[in-house]
Amino acid sequence: MKILKTLHLASFDGNIGDNANHDGFYKHLKQLEDFKFEIDELEIREFYWKKRFFNESFVDLVNKYDLLIIGGGNYFELWVEDSPTGTSISIELDLLKKINTPIMFNALGVDPGQGVSELNIQKFRNFLDLLIERDDFISIRNDGAKKAIMDYVGEKYLDHIHHTVDAGFFADIPEPSEYYKSKKYIAINVAYDMQDVRFENISYKEFLQTFKRFTDTFLNENENYEIVFIPHIFRDMTFITDLLNILDDETRRRKISVAPLLHGKSSFKEVMSIYRGAQIVLANRFHANICSIGMGKPTVGLVNYRQIRELYAELDSMNFVDISKKSFNNHLKNFLSEEFHKYIINLKSIEKNYSLNQIYLKLWLEQN
Repeated sequence: MKILKTLHLASFDGNIGDNANHDGFYKHLKQLEDFKFEIDELEIREFYWKKRFFNESFVDLVNKYDLLIIGGGNYFELWVEDSPTGTSISIELDLLKKINTPIMFNALGVDPGQGVSELNIQKFRNFLDLLIERDDFISIRNDGAKKAIMDYVGEKYLDHIHHTVDAGFFADIPEPSEYYKSKKYIAINVAYDMQDVRFENISYKEFLQTFKRFTDTFLNENENYEIVFIPHIFRDMTFITDLLNILDDETRRRKISVAPLLHGKSSFKEVMSIYRGAQIVLANRFHANICSIGMGKPTVGLVNYRQIRELYAELDSMNFVDISKKSFNNHLKNFLSEEFHKYIINLKSIEKNYSLNQIYLKLWLEQN
């Protein structure tokens, strides 16, 4: 067995979806029996907070390891204007050339949703060209990343990039607590960040009022049900608070629960277990969808950002509602009037895709 001293650069604090992704990823790394990964975790947000930098000291750190893993995460965003790569991996290419350690880019999102400039596209192409020259392992996830490469960067690059499903599908998530086991409920996740994109076609005020109408209608027509709202990051709490403020007092006291806002390595287990206990999940964030689908839960995607629409396109599923449209409450109501089991997605093709990616990864590791 080959022991690989590994540095993993990713988000470990701040979004429980990332923690779920890492859990599924580490589980599959352990299945590569010819290798043992001794992993040190490096929080990428320390670079955003200007506590660390992609400089010579970063190069020196990486070169002490046998392997650098970057991601998973949405780190090929294409909008970071002040980055030499056009992405949040903001490293000068001359410094990248000094890294002797093989790099695995693990299931990254390629996201043009917040804008793309021609200058950034060219910087990203230069970045990819060097990674290909270095023979690094590049994989992108099933959130429209492949389509973004084709539309903006160039289809030829796909010859050097692996397309994989997100490992959050395979996270080990426990049963919910007795509190949730005793209830019949739908779990709802609504994202509040990127307001200029999410609420471009519907004002936030109108969005709130429409969601209130949906909530009132659903609870009136389903007297045995409750609703649990689940935040993934602190910004999601704003939507939850704003909605609670406009619901009537009896509804919010008797019919609404709010999941805790947690952080850190094991945080996802407690929060995601609430999705496991739900009769159906309405999910706006990527990993709220990914993990719920992976658990076999009936899941309806709430779309007001391209990433979720593209996820369902790649799953060949129409199990989503466009919540940027003013009548979305009626569409949601129609979805929930159907039998819930209709929204369960077959996981066999997802598992097959990830298994194939593991084969490619194993071959790359053997060569490096």
